[in-house]
Amino acid sequence: MNCRECKEHLYEYLDRELTPAVEQEIRQHLTDCPPCGEQFDFEKLFLGFLRARCRAQGAPADLKRRILDELLDE
Repeated sequence: MNCRECKEHLYEYLDRELTPAVEQEIRQHLTDCPPCGEQFDFEKLFLGFLRARCRAQGAPADLKRRILDELLDE
């Protein structure tokens, strides 16, 4: 697992959508690579923030669309 691969699967990892073997590879990479570990921490906090805000207020449809468009462009 390298940094690029780790970043490509980060949201799937956060959402627990990967096989146990790939999850283990990412977990190991995050432990061994401080920059990726820091990005993981940020993305985890950001995702938690978005989920909490969307539940509390109900995100407008155009906001959901813009977020998805941005995520898919990466």
